[in-house]
Amino acid sequence: MHIISTFEYSNYLELAITYIQSQGIPKENILAVPMDKRDEQRKLFDSIHYSDGLSLFDLPMILGTLFMIFGAVYGFILTLGPLLWGLIAMLIGFAIGFIIKLYTTKKYSNRSKAMKSTEVVLIIECSEGQMDMIKDALWNNHALGVAKLDL
Repeated sequence: MHIISTFEYSNYLELAITYIQSQGIPKENILAVPMDKRDEQRKLFDSIHYSDGLSLFDLPMILGTLFMIFGAVYGFILTLGPLLWGLIAMLIGFAIGFIIKLYTTKKYSNRSKAMKSTEVVLIIECSEGQMDMIKDALWNNHALGVAKLDL
């Protein structure tokens, strides 16, 4: 029987492996595989087939609409009229919103990339009698997930 679990690389992983070894599981029955981090930069523009959940155009649209309303209102007083001032203000608001969103998205992606730690997959071969003890040890040491595999 195999027990498979995932951990963030931390001291808890080492504690779990040490505890399991002290309970009679030999080193040869424990396999820890660190996963590689993604080195690819995030795409700023989403496509039909790929979306990361971060919208780049929500703030620019909101600011464009807000500026357009003010441009149209004050355009009645200004010389070019409400229609042209509404369009000019909409473009200015959209540009300001796009610059703000682009800056915050870049800042957020760099921060989340630095904070992301490597995951480790831990595979343990054991007998059925030791399964509950190993599962409890993994959960007590902050495993992200635990599964059993019957072979």
